[in-house]
Amino acid sequence: MITINLISSTGGSGRTSIALNLALLLHELGRDVLLVQADPVNMMTYQLGLEHRSALGLAHCLSEGRALSESIVTADSGLRLLPFGDMQGQDLYSVQNLLARTADPLLNLMGQPPLHEKTVMVVDLPRWPNVWCERFMAISDMNLITMTPDSGSVLSCNALLPALQNSRGASYFLMNRFESTHVLHLDIWTLCKIKLGHRLLPFYLHQDQALPESFATGSPLKDYAPLSQLTEDFQKRSNWIDLEIG
Repeated sequence: MITINLISSTGGSGRTSIALNLALLLHELGRDVLLVQADPVNMMTYQLGLEHRSALGLAHCLSEGRALSESIVTADSGLRLLPFGDMQGQDLYSVQNLLARTADPLLNLMGQPPLHEKTVMVVDLPRWPNVWCERFMAISDMNLITMTPDSGSVLSCNALLPALQNSRGASYFLMNRFESTHVLHLDIWTLCKIKLGHRLLPFYLHQDQALPESFATGSPLKDYAPLSQLTEDFQKRSNWIDLEIG
């Protein structure tokens, strides 16, 4: 199984939208994809155009030993999603404590059908640092760290870099909401190239109002705005990932 984590150390970097669009396009490329929401916000079902928020999900599989097959939902596109599940308060605190004590429940879950050696698992993680990031980074094949062209994203890299060195997978930084006509964005891009070197991917995702509009309508971006620059960006990134993971 191939695990691709979407990580960010700041809020609002577009981690969830990137995970969703890359998963959809990898699925279209013929990959067996499972999109996993490891974020208690648990809104991915709506963004996929499904009518109801999922009550069961990853959290219940870990805490109650439920089978994956009980919690996976399938969108109209055929993409499979393991939502986080509806869990709050003390129950959420308990499952996070369980995961902090041992990785065994997660490792056992990853060995269940319908997962197999060719499955590509795209994981939308909550904002780093937290126990979900720690556990999934330990089993990852690739980490995509999403960032936006602002000082907060650049400064937060300092704390995140040492944690990435302990991850099993290769780590790459992906700039999101970039405008090549903005002088500040270009300056930050140059600074990130100096700071991150080869870890900064040599391409970025453009700012595009079509993305929030597509979520509001429950339509994939590629269907809502097939000719947009951002749709082309996502297609190029998914093709790159497809080649990288072999």
